[in-house]
Amino acid sequence: MPFTAAQLAAETSRQHEAAHRSEPQIRLVAGPGTGKSSTIEERVRWLLETGVSPKTLGVVSFTRASARDLQTRVRKYCDAHHVTGATEVSITTLHSLALRLMRFGGLLRMYPAANPLILDDWELEHIYDLEFGESCSISSKKRREEIRRFYEAVWSTGSPAAPTYLPPEKPITTEEKKKFDSFHSPTAQVYSCVLPGEIVRKCVDAILTGTLDARQLLGFDHLIVDEYQDLNPADLQFVDQLANQGIAIFVAGDDDQSIYSFRHASPAGIQTFSDRFPACVSRALEACFRCTPAVLSAATSLIGTNVAPGRIPKNLISLYSTSAPPNQGVVHRWKTGNARSEAMAIVESCDSLIKAGLSPQDILILLATSDNRVQLWPAIRKALEELHLPFEPPKDQGFIDSDAGRLVLAILRIVCSRDDKGIPQDFIAHRIILGSKAKVGVKTCNSIRTLVLNTPSLSFRDLFYQPSLPSSLNSRQLNALSHARSICASITAWNPDDALSDHSDNIASIIDQTVGGEGKDAWLEFRDTLVDGLNMEELRDYLWADTDEQRAAIIGAVHSRLGTVAPEEVFPPKIRVMTMHGAKGLSAKVVFIPGLEEDILPNKHQRPYPAQVLEAARLLYVSITRAKACCVLSYALHRLVAGQNSNQVPSVFASQTGGSFVWRDSGFTTAETTQIMEYVSLLH
Repeated sequence: MPFTAAQLAAETSRQHEAAHRSEPQIRLVAGPGTGKSSTIEERVRWLLETGVSPKTLGVVSFTRASARDLQTRVRKYCDAHHVTGATEVSITTLHSLALRLMRFGGLLRMYPAANPLILDDWELEHIYDLEFGESCSISSKKRREEIRRFYEAVWSTGSPAAPTYLPPEKPITTEEKKKFDSFHSPTAQVYSCVLPGEIVRKCVDAILTGTLDARQLLGFDHLIVDEYQDLNPADLQFVDQLANQGIAIFVAGDDDQSIYSFRHASPAGIQTFSDRFPACVSRALEACFRCTPAVLSAATSLIGTNVAPGRIPKNLISLYSTSAPPNQGVVHRWKTGNARSEAMAIVESCDSLIKAGLSPQDILILLATSDNRVQLWPAIRKALEELHLPFEPPKDQGFIDSDAGRLVLAILRIVCSRDDKGIPQDFIAHRIILGSKAKVGVKTCNSIRTLVLNTPSLSFRDLFYQPSLPSSLNSRQLNALSHARSICASITAWNPDDALSDHSDNIASIIDQTVGGEGKDAWLEFRDTLVDGLNMEELRDYLWADTDEQRAAIIGAVHSRLGTVAPEEVFPPKIRVMTMHGAKGLSAKVVFIPGLEEDILPNKHQRPYPAQVLEAARLLYVSITRAKACCVLSYALHRLVAGQNSNQVPSVFASQTGGSFVWRDSGFTTAETTQIMEYVSLLH
């Protein structure tokens, strides 16, 4: 145990002191790897143990995945400390909390479903934007997205000129705004859906106008907000209003890890918390359990050179500097001739480490972009395949991203969305099924949306279940709806807790009749990889999961439910390749960060804007601090970009990491591998 008992006791005491505060507003500033999640777990336990009713306690995190992970951690922690009630604590996203409040206040009655759904990226691209373009004669995919993002920026920030909004080269015209306004509200009602940022803005406006009493409706006395630095202005207003209504607020985050300005988040939110609440208590965690001193030094050197206005001062230290024995760790800085050389040096190094005994799961490759037009990921993927190393790609291009995968997920969503009367509430899932049939395109789907808008006493869901269809349907619409209705009829008796094995063959038949034989084969191949005993709800969550870690947790829960023994390794260990944004919250013993070049990090869109360059520095800071024992930073002098051989310039950040870059054309030497494995062996 490298960390001494004295070290652990001192840092646990600091975490608990912050967790046990009773002031109405508390700000916890927690650097990377300093125990933020542990402090949140302890705060939930302490509140429950001191008599706080679990139904009066809420916890929110940034994404559905992070909320699910936090929920698992909190429950396990409370169980270990023999504290009951954790399963009744609401642990969700801020968007879900806003939806809950709006529903309790009766402000969702404009939507035909009890809970309108927030569209995900796939649904925005393949349903919303396409129908917007079809309805309003906007053929450009890029322009449709630009118009929508303008509105998301306004909802998220309250201003069309917010500092986090990067306007398109061609400004959004008045005519385009009129087209969006005429499309959005009716479409949101047809599909019972909302766009990102929209529901929180509506919730804030309702609170400000006095039409929502948040504390009374939610029944909360305490709210814990994780990843507070990732909240946008509307989110911040929401939390502030909850505090103003008397709910005790505990916020946790780190302004140096604010990396979501594309979602209009800003580090100013956590920086100015004490200005908005002068009576608040601020606490800081600065002892890093994760990074060895060399890794932390490179990260702090970078962030110390890119100081944003209002930055909260910090003095991060690595606990490994005084562990027993001390563990210095190492940072390698490489310059290579081209993308191929860089990729091979990285992958050869991975191969050396794996042969020396390091699990592939302990290696992380982080990419500033996975765009195939920039030969960053394609070059690394080719090298990984050539050396036959197992890897998990940055974005799963497997079954879930296929037509068959989206169809299966839609079926599961319908089965799992029924209310107490058995009525499905997921309208978007029905729309996915409608558009899944071969040769049913956006024109047909959009015409059916228009039909609903023009037909009194008809909802979109009715089209899938009512005994007869409107006589005004043309043959193309009728064929599309008839097929979708047959699917919905065939799954009417299915339940969330039904075993997948009971319906697997029926799913295969539905896919075959809808997508075709290739889709059916893909389903059967995917099905054979699944754990026995999986039920329909668990399969839905499995398909929704982002990483193997999340999928493994679901499989572990299945084994727990069945009373069977889960295998030690649910999935074969793989090198994880992820985008920098996607890796937030994760860690690895060895981390590679390639492509440290201008126009990649910072990218060409960020370069003209100083605030965006500062965020790019924070993104690199977050990425470096994913590493425990070793971090490798690299850049190439030549790279294919958009099909053209480009002379690359090292990123401005390269010289700010506290060391010199040396020429490299191969992987780790035997001595380097041995040294890294020694550092790995000394990790806590």
